[in-house]
This record gives sequence, structure tokens and C-alpha cells, in this order.
Amino acid sequence: MAQDTSRFNGAKSNGPVTSEGKAKSSLNAVKHGLTSSRIVVMQNESTEDYAKLVSGFVDTFKPATEPEICLVEEMANAQWKRRRAERIETALLDLSLNEIEPKLDTVFDGPVDEDTKLALAYRDAHHSDKTMANLERHVVRLSRQFQRAHDKLTELQEIRKQEAEKDAKVSLEEQTATAEKAQNTGKITNFQNEPASGLATPVQTSETPEISPQEAA
Repeated sequence: MAQDTSRFNGAKSNGPVTSEGKAKSSLNAVKHGLTSSRIVVMQNESTEDYAKLVSGFVDTFKPATEPEICLVEEMANAQWKRRRAERIETALLDLSLNEIEPKLDTVFDGPVDEDTKLALAYRDAHHSDKTMANLERHVVRLSRQFQRAHDKLTELQEIRKQEAEKDAKVSLEEQTATAEKAQNTGKITNFQNEPASGLATPVQTSETPEISPQEAA
């Protein structure tokens, strides 16, 4: 019976209704990496590391509305993909190093220092195909995407801050006006209850019968 009631209540629940509730729900989902992890995180990557990255962005930028949450998520996703691109670049250079290593003895008479090896690997990686060049352009696009989202987020949060300050000012002015009105009403009431100044207060006396001149004689 209790189980049926639980199911019934669950079926009736449609989630948050207010904009604040929806934003809070979205924020929790983003912070725990539940919204984009299936899209952004590859099968050989860590969803836990992705969730930590997103959570760090949320704690730093503190989004309060759904548009702000989306922008923070976009920034985190761009950063995640950029880190991946950097790992790919390192892997490509490692592959190129492994390929040129056996050829060094045929090109150079003596030992080759590590910087020269890396330079040769970088050159070969660029000349062999367009993978490295495409990867570098990809990193540039991700950096621009991150910056655009960051700039838009800053703009929205500044607007929200100004609106909050304006609302607080209006509220303070309304409270002040209400307090002044109440104070003035109290003064009027007190004035009406006080006796008029300069007027003698009538004194209650017993009536004295008038005596005619004939009675006095």
C-alpha cells in the first residue's frame, strides 16, 4: 500500500515549477556532470574528472539563472576539449619522436640533444599530414568559444547585479515612505486628542438662583 502511494506521488511530481527551482535543479545536474558527460566525455576519459572540472567552474563563477548555467557549462566543456587536444598533441609528438629515433644515426654524426629531437619530431608531425595543423586550429576555436561564453556570462551577471541593486533601492525607498507615513499618521492622531491651547477648560459648578432687587431689599 505504501509502495503504491509512493508511486502515485512520484507520478504526480513534475519537478520544479518556479524559475528559481528550475535553475537550482539545472545547477545541481551540471555541477555533478550529469548533463554533458555523455556528450563530452569519451569512453577512455574519466567522468569523475569531468564532474570535478564542472563543479570547480560552478563554484568559481556562481551562476544563478539557467542562461548563466548554460554558459558556465559551455566554458567547462571548452576547457575539457582543449585539455584533450593538448594530450593529443603530446601523443602525436611522442609518435613522431619514436619514428625519427632510428633515423638519427643516419642523419647526424654525433649524439643529438633532446631539444633537437623534439624540433625534428614537431617538424615531421606538421609535414607528414594535416593532423597537427587541424588540431592547433581546433584549440584556437575552443579558446575563442571559452572566451565568448566567459564574456557573455560576465555581461549577464553584471545586468543581474544592477537589477538587484535597483530592486533593493526601490524596496528601501518604499519602506522609508511607509515609515514616514506611519509616523505622520501618529502625529495627526496625537494632535486631535490634545485640548486646544489658549482655551479655558469649562468648570462644572452648581447652579445659583438669581435674586431679584425686591428680594434683596
